Order: sequence, then structure tokens, then C-alpha cells
Amino acid sequence: MIKIIGLGNALRGDDAIGPEIIEILEAMGENDAWQLIDAGADAFTVLEHLLGDTPVLLIDCADMKIAPGGVKMFTVEEASLAEISKHVSLHGFGFAEVYRMARQLGQCAPCKIIGVQPREVAFDRELSLEVKKAIPEILNLINREAMIHEEESTYH
Repeated sequence: MIKIIGLGNALRGDDAIGPEIIEILEAMGENDAWQLIDAGADAFTVLEHLLGDTPVLLIDCADMKIAPGGVKMFTVEEASLAEISKHVSLHGFGFAEVYRMARQLGQCAPCKIIGVQPREVAFDRELSLEVKKAIPEILNLINREAMIHEEESTYH
């Protein structure tokens, strides 16, 4: 099983991609391969799920200096926490700080991040066309990660 956490503010344009993905997955019906969490912009919800050993996959808009709608998946180990802190914000609390707290509190779950480059983050906006077009790619990445973790748990 993998925990899929959607981050972002549903009222701020492309920042809503995390909660939007969770909503899409919920509409697809239950799946034993994952647990869905809409964390909104709550850093402490993310902290709670980083504690333990169940793998975590975070979905959030992130300013990665690529074309709007661009998608990148990376592990915390693949990017420095300083770099992640610049790009993945828990809206007042940087992901790097939350991850450091989790590590200080005990075992920290394996964590990957799917970052989606926003076109616009502003109140009273919908997802941009560029970010909407990225949804199938995001769903494919989620399904791939869920299958990997399901296979690993079957053989361990």
C-alpha cells in the first residue's frame, strides 16, 4: 500500500492540483493499493503521514522553472532538502522543515514527490489548461508507483 497525499489550496488555480487528483482517484472507486489523503495546505497532516514506514507519494504544484504543466517525480534523496524547500511549499511551512521534523521524531516513510509546474496560482481561478493536460501523466505515475509498492509488499 502507498499513501497518496494531495497538497494545495483548491481555491487558488493550479495550486489545486493535489486535491483535484485525490478527487479524481476517489471518483474511480476504492483501491486496495492506496490510501488517499487530501491534506489541503496542512503541514501537520503531512507530518503525521511521514511518520512510519508506509510509502508516501505527495502531489503538489511546485515552481520548478519548467514549462507550465510540466511534471517531475523525485525522491527526497534525489533532491536536496534546500532545493525541495524552494519548490514545494506547504503554504507557510516548507516541506523540508516538515520532513526534518518527521526524521527527528522517528522512522520516516519513504517519500516521493510529484511536482506539477503551475501556470497561475491565484484566487478564484480554475486549473489552467496546461495543468489539466498533465492529469493523465500524473495518474499514470501514481498507478506505476502503486503497482511497484504492491509488488514489493507481496514479495516481502
